[in-house]
Amino acid sequence: MRKPKPNFTIIVNWKTKGFGCSKNCCYCNWRDSPLLPHGPQSREALNKFVAQCDKSFITISGGADPLFRFEENLTHLLSMIRIIKNQDLKVRIITREVQHIAKLRGIVDHFSISLDADVLDAIQHYRHEWDGMDIEYSLVLPPLPTADIATLKPQYLAIYRRLGQRLVLRENLNSIFPLDLAQLTFGHSGIVFVRKALCLSSRYLSTVDCTGYEMMQDTEQLATYLMNEPSLHLFGGITKHLINPKQHPEFSDIDVVASSAHVMRQLENEFSFTFRDVSSSSTSYPRYLLGKSTRAGKTIQLILVNSSADIQRFIRAAQYDADRVSFSAGRFHFDSTIGEPAIRHAINSKQVRPVGNDRDLSLCSINRPAVEQRHKIKLLRKGFTIHE
Repeated sequence: MRKPKPNFTIIVNWKTKGFGCSKNCCYCNWRDSPLLPHGPQSREALNKFVAQCDKSFITISGGADPLFRFEENLTHLLSMIRIIKNQDLKVRIITREVQHIAKLRGIVDHFSISLDADVLDAIQHYRHEWDGMDIEYSLVLPPLPTADIATLKPQYLAIYRRLGQRLVLRENLNSIFPLDLAQLTFGHSGIVFVRKALCLSSRYLSTVDCTGYEMMQDTEQLATYLMNEPSLHLFGGITKHLINPKQHPEFSDIDVVASSAHVMRQLENEFSFTFRDVSSSSTSYPRYLLGKSTRAGKTIQLILVNSSADIQRFIRAAQYDADRVSFSAGRFHFDSTIGEPAIRHAINSKQVRPVGNDRDLSLCSINRPAVEQRHKIKLLRKGFTIHE
């Protein structure tokens, strides 16, 4: 089978400072990416990138939204479109700003509308303006295992029937679970799936000309390393996600406690992370490090200790029962003083209880009270009930 040609996409962010998008999508990793452009790319960079495209079209996408503050940024957008059209290529735009789509009739060849609840409601007010335009709709799948996504197929079918045009379901770049698309087929071409491998193998112009693998983190590959490395334990949100991904579909940072600096070197070498020491002093123990990758993706909170015994001491200092679990080398480790059933129940039900006042906090930051207060607020915002 012949390998498909990679897509070519120009990543835009019209704002010279900040992020030019009216949404705050849970799966978007662009807002803090070091490769996010601020303002349009140069004419020279655009011409060079477009000249390399051997497909019939080029996509203009986020990053931020290409139609953000439409009138203010229209000059930049039209200039970019002219460069693409001058090389006899078609233009495709991915956007949520549906109120501006009809204004680009005859200028943009294809539109892909990224859906959420607000966009679905807004579409009914504008779709009468789109007669004869080439429009599809797209949704990013939740970061769930195949079996859980399969239960959502009736919802996707209902959306497709409501919209009456092609629906593209995109694999979530933040997902740590491999998808078996054979279990998700709809038996027709009206609903199609796009694997993240297609995005990662495509070409992009952001601040640099690169592939998706250079620009975006393959979270599944990162998680595979973290979940199988014996000298580290995962804890916090990602562990709750592993126990019950449907109840806890999202996690922000990845929390890691490790007994070897080899972990940090591996993350730097294989996943392009850079770590900054955020410990309270140069002599404090354990060492607290904040890791950010040049690839758009999750931040890693890394705690370095000297032994596996100290890893267990650290995990067992957690303030709530739901946090007394870690994952390492392919299996969970539950605090035996609370028990696996009680911890699983707390996570599955989002009903948590504080652990007694005799905790060993010797491995915790001196700012522990403030850290625990922030953690409490975060749990409440995520819908947990805390039984004091």
